[in-house]
Amino acid sequence: MTVLMILLAATTALCQGIAPLPINLQQIDTLLNQGDNQQAWQRLQELPEGGPLLDEKLWRMARVQYEMGRVAATDRNALVCYQDAEKYARAAIVNNPHRGDGYKWLAIALGAQVKEGDVQAQIRLSREVKESIEKAIALAPDDDIAYLVLSRWHYKVSALGFVARTYASIVYGGLPEASLGEAEKLLLHAIALCDRIAHRYNLAKVYERMDRREDAKAQLQMALLLPVTFPEEAEAQAKSRDKLQAWQ
Repeated sequence: MTVLMILLAATTALCQGIAPLPINLQQIDTLLNQGDNQQAWQRLQELPEGGPLLDEKLWRMARVQYEMGRVAATDRNALVCYQDAEKYARAAIVNNPHRGDGYKWLAIALGAQVKEGDVQAQIRLSREVKESIEKAIALAPDDDIAYLVLSRWHYKVSALGFVARTYASIVYGGLPEASLGEAEKLLLHAIALCDRIAHRYNLAKVYERMDRREDAKAQLQMALLLPVTFPEEAEAQAKSRDKLQAWQ
C-alpha cells in the first residue's frame, strides 16, 4: 500500500508539472493520501519552523486540518479544524504570497466552514473563496485541483435562488456571476491536466443538474475506472457506484 501511495503522489506531481519533493515531504503526502492525518500532523510539526521548507509545511498544515475536519466526530470539532486550516493557509500566503497553494487551501478551508443549507454564510464567504481560488490558478495554472475548487464554487453559487441573491445584493452588493456552463468548462480543463475520480464525479453532478443524465452516467462510469489519489475520492467513487445502480 505504501509503495502504491508513493507512486500516486509521484503521479500527482507529474500531473502538476512540479519537481520531485524531498523524501520527508513525500512521506507526509503519502500519509495524507492514506488518510493517516495524525501521523502526517506529527511529521509536519517535526519540520523546522523556518527555512526553505516553510512554504511546503504551512500549506500542508492547512490540508491536514481540513482532512481532520472532514472526519471529525461532531460539527463543532469539524468547524474548529476548518478554522485552523484557514489560519495556516493565511500564514502560508503571508510567508509566500507568490505561491498558489496557500490561496487554494484558503478557498477550501473557507468553503468547508459553510454548513449545508447555511445560505447566509455561503454568501458572506463566497467572494473571498472565488478571489482566493482564482489567485491560486493565476499563480499555478497547472494545478488541476484548483480548477476543481473553482468549479465547485460555480456549481454551488449558481444554485442560489432569488431570495438568496436579493439578500446578497442588499447586504453585500451582489454576488459574482456563476454558471453550470463555467463549472463544466473548468472540470473539463481539470481532466485535461490530470484525470481524477473527483473531476469525473463532480462533472457528473454538473450534468445531472443540466438534465444531461447520459453524459452524467458516462462520467460516473469513468470515475469507477480511475485510481483513488486522495481520501475524498474513495467516497466519490462509492457514490458514483451507488448513483449508477440507482439509475439502472
